[in-house]
Amino acid sequence: MENLIWSTGHQLKFDNIVEANNCHLTDSSGNQWVDLESGVWSTSIGHSNPRIAKLISEQAGKLMHTGFCYCSALNDRTSKKILEINSMPGGKCEFLTSGSEAVEYAMRIARRVSQKPLALTFSDSYNGAYGDVSMPDPSSWFIYDRFGCGCNDPVYGCSGNCKSFREIPFHEIGIFLLEPGSSSGLVRFASDSLINRIVHQVKSAGGIVVANEVTTGIGRTGKWFGYQHYQVNPGLVAMGKGLGNGYPVSAVAVSHEILNNPAFEGFHFSQSHQNDALGAAIAGEVIDIISENELVKSSEILGEYLKTSLLVLKEETTLIKEVRGRGLMLAIEFTSCADAIYNNLILKGFITGRRRGTEVLRLDPALTIDLGIIDQFIATLRGLLLELTDEKAQNTCTNNR
Repeated sequence: MENLIWSTGHQLKFDNIVEANNCHLTDSSGNQWVDLESGVWSTSIGHSNPRIAKLISEQAGKLMHTGFCYCSALNDRTSKKILEINSMPGGKCEFLTSGSEAVEYAMRIARRVSQKPLALTFSDSYNGAYGDVSMPDPSSWFIYDRFGCGCNDPVYGCSGNCKSFREIPFHEIGIFLLEPGSSSGLVRFASDSLINRIVHQVKSAGGIVVANEVTTGIGRTGKWFGYQHYQVNPGLVAMGKGLGNGYPVSAVAVSHEILNNPAFEGFHFSQSHQNDALGAAIAGEVIDIISENELVKSSEILGEYLKTSLLVLKEETTLIKEVRGRGLMLAIEFTSCADAIYNNLILKGFITGRRRGTEVLRLDPALTIDLGIIDQFIATLRGLLLELTDEKAQNTCTNNR
């Protein structure tokens, strides 16, 4: 790769992938791997989904890109689908190109409508690569460390029943930006109690809940959206990744209440690839495919099967510290040897997500993954863990981290 800048922060393992099909990648020599990361958690219905490929070909020959004074009815039809799965009657949508942009767009609306200076989010949330959320200014953000509050719950952190929670300056907070579970790749879920207490405090004072569903949305957690695991009705929902199944499209759903707030009038946001027809068409087809094949329910069932299988492995080895997950978004935290396990899994044909600076591997396969592939992965991981259980092997991988 002499001419390519690779600035992702992740090590480039393959530079010759030529084909992808559902959960499988193939290189120029015919070697195959199972992609358990679904292309940065984006190919929700599998790489090169035939319906999406067909739609792209047909739509690209008709209308791909629109302008500042013309649009397509496709956008309105897909908006209706998005609003339906968000249970947001009377709302409206805007289509953009990335998850970070969607969160930034949602926050610009929230800032415009909010009457208070601060937005609240969790310290382990990743909300975007640029804009308001990328470098939170203390004058406009309150960052809450739910694992450093003193509640001492290693799984969920704060319950909302502690001194730290009572010290949150809710009188100054007008926005709650909820990222429900990805937690910068670590897959850690907040307790029902904490989320419901924050939402109550914010909304009872006229505040706004913004749901960042870029990673947790589109069926990933066994529901259409991660916020649906809580008693939350957000005013704005930012979506991306799985919405385009690998194509760069994102969207923001805005509730009827926000749209009718007098402060929203005159809101302006403008960029070159806004409300493009091709992106909207793809998003609508992705929603249809997931709905027709009941893939949200499948995500719940297969995710529970995968999590249960991993918990069985946890009882068989001291190398697994914790297994966390909802639907097909899971993390395996190891006591050590995560690098060795990650690299050996690749050698045996499985790509997982490696969380830098941690002992965590992440699993986000396509919602279309076969049960047989899950069984193959578990068998492969079991074999690796048995090999590494040897004290000498553990010492070796620990020393080489």
